[in-house]
Amino acid sequence: MMRLILNGEPYLYTHKCGDGDVKGNEMSPDTLQQFLVDTLYESFVQCSSNVKKVGQEGWSYIGNATGFINSLFKSSLKKSPDIIYNMGGDDRENWLFVMPRKEDVSRIDIKFVNKMVAKRNILPVLVVGDLWCFETDGQKNLCGSTFAAKYETISLLNEFNPVLPQILSQPQLIQKIAESWQKLDVSIIGPYLDKDFHYTSDAVFYEMSSRHEYMDYIKAKFHHLENHSNPIEIQIARIQGTDTAALLLHQSAYNQTLSITITTENGRITSMRMSEYDA
Repeated sequence: MMRLILNGEPYLYTHKCGDGDVKGNEMSPDTLQQFLVDTLYESFVQCSSNVKKVGQEGWSYIGNATGFINSLFKSSLKKSPDIIYNMGGDDRENWLFVMPRKEDVSRIDIKFVNKMVAKRNILPVLVVGDLWCFETDGQKNLCGSTFAAKYETISLLNEFNPVLPQILSQPQLIQKIAESWQKLDVSIIGPYLDKDFHYTSDAVFYEMSSRHEYMDYIKAKFHHLENHSNPIEIQIARIQGTDTAALLLHQSAYNQTLSITITTENGRITSMRMSEYDA
């Protein structure tokens, strides 16, 4: 879950009423969808990210029907992303389709997106936005109001989970991650990542939504470490009062210690978080 925090407080977004909007009225579906695009784009800009907004001429959230109507008007399906994001100068484009609900994946032309994945090697992601209105109890999205926002990333890649090499416990999986960092070898941990694996970091606003995306990222990171004399001390710790293990990475060059925590399910790592560790 992505949420922009500045100075310890949620970053706030103010909706500017446009033509046809009435301050205090609930946003129309089209207005809400566009505001979610604007808030997400603003969040990336605040983080100095490599990002651009894509125009959506000829597409309407309201006009994109489902079921039988959709079968008659296939051109109404969304083909272009709302936002294109590149992480760390990577050539690969993350296509972000921003919607108010998970069910809105039906509004995206998945067949076209799959063709683009094969043709251009893009990473398509559904981003579901959620607003909390400060001028109500948080239930309605009112025109002209001020909001906090959070976003959930859902990979649109057509992937599957292969058979696991072995079923490992949470501490054993942390050990695999430690070994992967020690040897700078992504192949050690790759087989244990769930296809919908999520990765978050205190240093990056964007939350990765797939194993594929993280593997590209960590390969580049390990390659960078291989070519720079910046040794990392690795230590496995246990979270106080639990049987849950965590990994500590200490970079002496920056006098910084980072912690890696994970969630697991049926022997697969479903999510990972990297945070600054304050002993």
